[in-house]
Amino acid sequence: MDKDRLSQVFGGVWSELMRTPIHLDSLLARQTPRAKSVLAQVLPPILMRPVSIAEAVGVGIPEGQPWNLDRVALAGWPAARQIALELHGLLERGALPAVRAMAEDYPPTMREAILADWESSAERIFSELAKPAPLSLRISRKVDRQLFLDRWKQGGKIPVRMRPSELSPLGLVLESYTPILRTPEYERGEFEIQDEGSQVMSLFTLWPERFAPLLSEVPGAPAYGGVIGVPEGNPPAWKVVDACAGAGGKSLALADLMKGQGRLFSYDISAPKLQALRRRATRAGVNNIQAVQVAEGSELQSLAKFAKSADRVLVDAPCSGWGVLRRNPDIKWRQSAESLQRFPALQLRLLEAYSTLVAPGGMLVFGTCTFRKTETTEVVEKFLDKHGSHFSKGPGGFLGPGSSDGFFMQSFQRTS
Repeated sequence: MDKDRLSQVFGGVWSELMRTPIHLDSLLARQTPRAKSVLAQVLPPILMRPVSIAEAVGVGIPEGQPWNLDRVALAGWPAARQIALELHGLLERGALPAVRAMAEDYPPTMREAILADWESSAERIFSELAKPAPLSLRISRKVDRQLFLDRWKQGGKIPVRMRPSELSPLGLVLESYTPILRTPEYERGEFEIQDEGSQVMSLFTLWPERFAPLLSEVPGAPAYGGVIGVPEGNPPAWKVVDACAGAGGKSLALADLMKGQGRLFSYDISAPKLQALRRRATRAGVNNIQAVQVAEGSELQSLAKFAKSADRVLVDAPCSGWGVLRRNPDIKWRQSAESLQRFPALQLRLLEAYSTLVAPGGMLVFGTCTFRKTETTEVVEKFLDKHGSHFSKGPGGFLGPGSSDGFFMQSFQRTS
């Protein structure tokens, strides 16, 4: 693609990305295959590391930019187009210099919050969130993971290296992206694309004590040195609830871990996402999931008749998403102070509502894909302040960002 064409295409996509809430993947999907390929090389790095990439390719930008610009100014930020052109030229020649991670690649509010919360590990967090995200698979328990890996290696099905996960006993990790969804194995439900950390949250939901060693007191800590296996034999016929199921990545993992035993209820406010979950469950051959739509703000009324009936309840609550910035780098360009302020109250409300479903002796798990204290440990403290007479605090902690995305998970046991 020549410079004039790249400048035109990049400028249009960049402007729409900054002016609208449309996700980057959706914008790229609209492009021609050639344009999509080029934009996928230059856009994510600029979104993840605007200041350090600018420095590496020799584009000077005024101090404070881009974070001191409003949305209108960002949409027309001339430096973005120039960085894209220089970066593409260097990539074409294979001459891209080393890019050092910089705290200035993050908005001041985010930078200050990370430093205030996690000063000792902030540098590692900044560095890990600037790296490309790996592509991870969760292999169905219907399939032997090693046999699956051996078969794909011997058959030469993919052009990149694949290895077993160092975190999840069900995971395989590819060293770079490659299209794998149009394969017979996928159509047969032998695997799902799912981050290693998301897999661990599913495992932790069912067996918190067993998988607690994978977690750390601070985010960004080195990964645990070993893989913990799934308990042998058939799991108990539990009633399990996935409270904020979305399109169902964790629901599918939970159902697979349960080997079709018991019942899994997947709740969400989005009908399209639940419909996607039903389609995915059919393809995966999972038949113990019941997808249920609830009205936002009316969860307590919807759940009242199921009080104290569930053995396991996962509340993977909406959050700022800072732990998945390397997959969704556009988040930090669009997030307002107002949106950040509303998450803790929403998380506590959902945790309280769905805690009513936990049976005596059952487990409640609160999870987020962020590491802000206001959305993790502080929510836990507020929940215990109000409900500590009925719930005791169990294992919990942070996972990633590192080999996995960044997650927080905390378990509670209902005592009365």
